[in-house]
Amino acid sequence: MFILVACSDVENEENLVNLHTAANQDIISINFPSDKNESILSISSEFNFVLQGVKSNNIDTVTLSNDVVWSLSANSLSKIDQTGHFTASDTAELITLSAQFGHLTEYFAIKVSDAKFDKVINLNKQTFNINMCQAQVLTPIGRYVDNDGIEEIRPVDNIIINSIDWTILNQEDSSSSQRAHIKTLNNQANLQALAAGNLIIQAKAFSAFSGSEVTSDDFIQSVDNNLYSIKICNFSDTDLSVCSITEINIEQDTTQSLISVATYQSTDGSYLNQNISQNSKWGIDNSNNAKIEFTSDLQNITLTGLIEETTANLFVACGEITQSISSIDITNGVILNSAVSCDGAINCNDTSSTIDIDLLTVDSITVTANNENIDDDVTTTFSSRPAEITLKVIANYSNGTSKNITDSTSSGIIYTIISGENIIEEKTNNPGIYTVIRDGSAKIQLSYRTNVTSTSTDNFIVSLDIP
Repeated sequence: MFILVACSDVENEENLVNLHTAANQDIISINFPSDKNESILSISSEFNFVLQGVKSNNIDTVTLSNDVVWSLSANSLSKIDQTGHFTASDTAELITLSAQFGHLTEYFAIKVSDAKFDKVINLNKQTFNINMCQAQVLTPIGRYVDNDGIEEIRPVDNIIINSIDWTILNQEDSSSSQRAHIKTLNNQANLQALAAGNLIIQAKAFSAFSGSEVTSDDFIQSVDNNLYSIKICNFSDTDLSVCSITEINIEQDTTQSLISVATYQSTDGSYLNQNISQNSKWGIDNSNNAKIEFTSDLQNITLTGLIEETTANLFVACGEITQSISSIDITNGVILNSAVSCDGAINCNDTSSTIDIDLLTVDSITVTANNENIDDDVTTTFSSRPAEITLKVIANYSNGTSKNITDSTSSGIIYTIISGENIIEEKTNNPGIYTVIRDGSAKIQLSYRTNVTSTSTDNFIVSLDIP
């Protein structure tokens, strides 16, 4: 008798799984790219580490976010989670970060430093290549000093970057500038260029080293004007090179998502089309008829029709518009309740679209006669003769709302007795209420706009049989 025993080699199985993880994404090696990771971090600061994979062609790279196992050397006081988010301890230490992806492992040395921040001494680039209404991420470089007086020059940590007070000045006269704005979001400083010209950028932050507010030296920057044109497009448009809207039809209480698109011309003659909505200045000449507002991420605006059968004009401009704006408008994205124009300014481009606010589409009409439901052009027979017939008419609109339109003086509905004038008669000054004269059949035509759903005509027919 033979007994077959199957043994499971756990270690070999784990190795096979690890090999499959790397092979499945075609990764042959991993590394920590130097431009996306920091080897010196302040105590109590936070940082998101980035692991990069190299494809089998040994050229293409990809950021690895899934299937990465993150860990720190034994006895580390700092912490890291499985997304690569690192939280530094509140005391200085030297630790080793390891990242395992499949069968591949890479190590990265980290110094958690207790050096104190002194001031911003530089930006990650001396000069940015930026056009008006474009944006660039800034990385302020700080000087830190430890207890032995040794300096550390490194990007400022998340504690400092979120506290920096940025100042933008016009280079020609050191006056406060609206050519650009810097805002900090998610531990990133973003320079928004709003108009062409020469700038001075200053960064002020509290220096833990000196115990006072310290302002950086002047950082000189120019915003270029290679803007060829600007246009309005739908947010859903995927090909920004061909999209364009010059006339917008929108119903009351409905919305449309729009963006402004800039076309930039490079020195080689090629063109770049870019969504610049959050760096544009928007305006509308009649905010009673329609309104515009930014979405929370500032990537597009929402246009809403307010009053049926009216018009408005939507304007968007990039650069030095003639209308004055306040600093808070620059911070949050610029929307003005007035027309926005460049008025011939060289450092400006603008365009506009005509807005027609249409009548809401009527999907259906609901009618009752003396509280009995009535179908369009289907005879309803009363069981006994009423003295009066009272109609109630509800319009159901395309935006999901409904409205009682029985009163013709306010809604515009028209009642016409098309047969049975000697059977019923309309009560004076009481739209939709009829006095019954005698028995017989009668039909009343309800006319309310021309797009009412009906099986026969564009009107609703109330057909009644009175005993």
